[in-house]
Amino acid sequence: MNVVRSPSCAESVSVVAVATALLLCLGAEGASAGVKIADAHATGVLDAHMTAAYQLLERRDPDALPAAYQETPEPLFCATHLAVAANELLQTAPQAAGKILLEALQRPRLAFSVVSPAGHFRLHYDIEGREAVDPVDDDGNGIPDYVDYTAAIADSMWALEIVDMGYREPPIDAGAGGGDEIDIYILDLGRSQNYGITYPTSSGATGPSFFEIDNDFADPIYGSTFACPGNPGTRELDALRVTIAHEFFHVIQFGYYQGSDGRWWQEASATWMEDVAYPSLDDYLQYVCTFLLVPRRSLDSGIPSAGDLHAYGASVFGHFLAQRYNRDVVRFIWEENGQRLSNSLENFHRAILTVDDEGLDGAHADMGVWAYFTGERFRPGFFEEGEKYPENFILPLPVIAGATVADSGRIDHLATTYVRLDPRLLPGGVTIDTELARGRWRRQLLLIGDDGVEVRDVGDVGTIVVPGWNAYEDIVLVISNVDFIGLGLEYKVSVHYDPDMTDAPAPSALALLPTYPNPFRPTQDDDTTITFELNRNSQITSLSIYTADGAIVRRFDLGARSARRYAVRWDGANEEGVLVGSGLYHYVLEAAGQHRRATLALIRD
Repeated sequence: MNVVRSPSCAESVSVVAVATALLLCLGAEGASAGVKIADAHATGVLDAHMTAAYQLLERRDPDALPAAYQETPEPLFCATHLAVAANELLQTAPQAAGKILLEALQRPRLAFSVVSPAGHFRLHYDIEGREAVDPVDDDGNGIPDYVDYTAAIADSMWALEIVDMGYREPPIDAGAGGGDEIDIYILDLGRSQNYGITYPTSSGATGPSFFEIDNDFADPIYGSTFACPGNPGTRELDALRVTIAHEFFHVIQFGYYQGSDGRWWQEASATWMEDVAYPSLDDYLQYVCTFLLVPRRSLDSGIPSAGDLHAYGASVFGHFLAQRYNRDVVRFIWEENGQRLSNSLENFHRAILTVDDEGLDGAHADMGVWAYFTGERFRPGFFEEGEKYPENFILPLPVIAGATVADSGRIDHLATTYVRLDPRLLPGGVTIDTELARGRWRRQLLLIGDDGVEVRDVGDVGTIVVPGWNAYEDIVLVISNVDFIGLGLEYKVSVHYDPDMTDAPAPSALALLPTYPNPFRPTQDDDTTITFELNRNSQITSLSIYTADGAIVRRFDLGARSARRYAVRWDGANEEGVLVGSGLYHYVLEAAGQHRRATLALIRD
């Protein structure tokens, strides 16, 4: 690579104030600003113009703030939304404000630049001063190793996101940074609590852009916990990797559509892309609680800010689309946005219709089901990393024999709520009725047992009847509003418990029934089913499998069980997951202080 000294060796130019309207783009809560700035605005000490200016300065050049307003800002992973808002406001700003916005959006001036090996990126850096990278150059090529790493990572992201995933090449900037390559500016962003920022550079709905990244990712902000306990995120080279994956995807996005109405999806899909690129790093886990633990909040709500990381947590939606359908669906959405020059939810609906005839309605409702099976409730077949996701604690609705109990509340559009029932050892069944505000709703019933989950689509109206409910560990009604607009939509769920609503009479005796198949051939059959009946409730229930000489092979602890028939599947493996040898095996049922024993044959062909 050839190192080029930039035309100007001046230090990065400090930005000044921005226009009043930027406040709206930063979010009404003002969470992107420091407390001192927000308080000064609330008390009238700062007017709207100066407040907006200081909010932006806090992220671009915090040392340029007046001393009275300097404080450590809250961490903000990506400040791209500030640049998007400023660029959009520039188009309608008065002359004076426009001049200030132009200064805020201009490129940094760094001393050196170099083109990446594949020729797709131009990297700008300093080796002295505040923005300097570590000058170590172990390979002796005249370029700091950190810059070499950055160039290699950026080229690999081009190969992934453009070549492998099929996104179109971003528009060029006509040499604004010294060539037609995508410009990456390496700065000290740690002092302003940022990982990276991408800047649109044109006035239209689509266009070229450049991005900034930190010069070492060694500041204490990196690797600290942003929002979700136990998930501290990445630092140093790992942080460099995920940040380039994230910010380069913003560059790609702006080639489709760069409007400020898409900021939540810009951040959600860019955070998803980090994990596509580096699945072993799991950097996105530091945000998922901000989405999964507030299921009644709209998918597309909120403007990304230090005080509101919901858009980053909404990367879960990208994972759902990729795992439920395929990862091309995310690209289809961006292609719809590019064709229609908006981030309308109708675009999402049209894109998803290519893989699901229920479109966004069905996808969002299904994601509500997947989102239940996280943490300790994780089950295969839903989110692949669901056991790493936080579990939304849901108290069961208590029931009273012969009485009707109710739960009610409000949710927003494209949001979900859950009503959980715990059958415990109670006989009988329940009827469930719902009253839902006007609009489009989906109801899905989860019947959760030891051996699997049954998901029933029960429509949006009508009584739901569940006889013999004690066949299940949990029963969950998932209610999703699938409208594209609306806040505070009311719902009410009424549950009537009837002890006599059984699906079958209780067995007359404790019994082990014949297994099937028997003999069991693991090379031909996936498993053998051991069926048993309880004639009374059992607080402690287990099924154990032994060799003919009494050595334990496998034990199934089944917990509390009510009087009814059950089935347990055995795949022929021991506790270590190793397939056992041919022979006779005894299986013993222990329940309600009694036990029963029977024998099966296993043949390995």
